[in-house]
Amino acid sequence: MSSILNQRPIGSSDDIDVKKNTDFLNHILANEFALFTKSLNYHWNITGPRFHSIHTFLEGHYKKQLEIMDNIAERVRTLGEAPYGTLERLKNVMDIKEINGRHLSSSEMLEDLFETNLKIQEAIKEKIKASEDFKYDPGTEDFLVGVLQEHETMSWMLKSHLD
Repeated sequence: MSSILNQRPIGSSDDIDVKKNTDFLNHILANEFALFTKSLNYHWNITGPRFHSIHTFLEGHYKKQLEIMDNIAERVRTLGEAPYGTLERLKNVMDIKEINGRHLSSSEMLEDLFETNLKIQEAIKEKIKASEDFKYDPGTEDFLVGVLQEHETMSWMLKSHLD
């Protein structure tokens, strides 16, 4: 029975493949957390004539981010690893710049969220292009395509508020 417990849920010929993918997922998780925090920050600090509509829109945005983060963490667990779960660890891994939203216009906030979404999309696209990383883990590749599609939709919605 103990030998079963030591096996990973997916079939990988090499633990290095799984580690590379979970490291990337944790990196995306950290960036998602940064985007979530920005969205919440902007939700709290929005002012101006579009207050109500953007305040409501940002609430939906950060709730979607929370769902995405939970799904990423669960994918990491599915692969037999642990998601990063401390602010210190997430902050050390994220490469999204934090911005205080208190003095930004609503358009500046939305532009920043748009650009942050694009940065996450680009990272996912680059990882997917490295198809060898998914040789024994097509489930993670498919999962990342789904996350990419979520960000493409969010980007479209953000850009629609800016046009």
